[in-house]
Amino acid sequence: MTPGGSTLVSSDTEVLSIAEAADVLGVKQSTVYAYISRGLLKRHRLPRDRRSWLSRSDVEGFGQRKGTRTLLREEEPATTEVGRIDEDRLLYREHDAVELARTASYEQVAELLWGQAGAAFARELEPELVAAIHRLQDTMPAGSLPLDRLKVTATLLGARDSFRYDLSVQSVLSAARTLAPAFVESLPRPGESCEPDRSIAERLWGRLTAEPATPDRIAVLSAALVLLADHGLGPSTRAVREAAATAADPYSAVLAGMSVASGLLLGGGSSLAVQAWLGDIGTPDAVSRVLEQRLLRGDRLSGFGQPRYRRADPRAATLLEMLAATPADPERLAIVEAATDLVRRRRSLEPNVEFALGALCFVHGMTEGAGEAVFVIARTAGWVAHALETYSVQ
Repeated sequence: MTPGGSTLVSSDTEVLSIAEAADVLGVKQSTVYAYISRGLLKRHRLPRDRRSWLSRSDVEGFGQRKGTRTLLREEEPATTEVGRIDEDRLLYREHDAVELARTASYEQVAELLWGQAGAAFARELEPELVAAIHRLQDTMPAGSLPLDRLKVTATLLGARDSFRYDLSVQSVLSAARTLAPAFVESLPRPGESCEPDRSIAERLWGRLTAEPATPDRIAVLSAALVLLADHGLGPSTRAVREAAATAADPYSAVLAGMSVASGLLLGGGSSLAVQAWLGDIGTPDAVSRVLEQRLLRGDRLSGFGQPRYRRADPRAATLLEMLAATPADPERLAIVEAATDLVRRRRSLEPNVEFALGALCFVHGMTEGAGEAVFVIARTAGWVAHALETYSVQ
């Protein structure tokens, strides 16, 4: 035995490097090191060689051991049938998400992601549930952010559902079709009321802003919901899949995603920062000065760059194009355009979807945290799809 717990083997023993073992097992190198630290794989040394090696037979035997992946859950699948990025196109079950944003409703896209294309999405909630949501929300502090309200509603929905541990497809779908309408019902209404049989986008608009709803404005919000419904195996989605892999009920799985999404570097959290720094800019002429002051203070300039696309984020391009065409405060639209032009010239960075979402909130005077609410309501469709996919292999 050599220092560090490794075993010295002869040079005749067939061994694999850490990288080769990771390739055999289909995991990251960091995961292989985790296996070693837990004593699941034994590290070896070769004579006059300080590097770590693993026995090929040990690695192959470990990889074939029943339940290895299920017990450790170090690595999620590299692919999913729910959504993927191909040649800078975001695809939902092989349908172009940008095209869907212009032609389909959020409800239709949710059913598509759930493998139920063409199914009816129940929009109205039972009166007893609506009353329970209102009673719960009345106990929340007046200044609660929208995401906090959605979290407690998710907990309420789970507590009221006696079938929440039934992970059959139909039971999970029944729960899923309640989530978005219940989340919308959880938010205060600064704007116009809307009939409960209207689309999620129409009902959500008046919960986010006092500005009047118009067809163009509803179309932008609907497109945002569609374009944010899924983005492959991102951090919040991995959290959902991890929860679902332990047979957590769908409400708990969605709460896992919400918790990760609440981070300021992700999704709605980043849009919250974008809305804030855009709000610091009084006129288009002040864009350069305000951004300079933020950078001097060491503040992060959220909302630009998306490493998963080689060129521009197509979701942002679509939303910003639609936003520019909607009736809105022209000065605020000019601030958004000036900010994107400046960052593009000076940093060679394109806006991402978090910037577009923050810009939507800024331009239409939406409540603080509105971007987080839009992100979570939208992404719930994708989270449920990934939970269903994970449940199916249990």
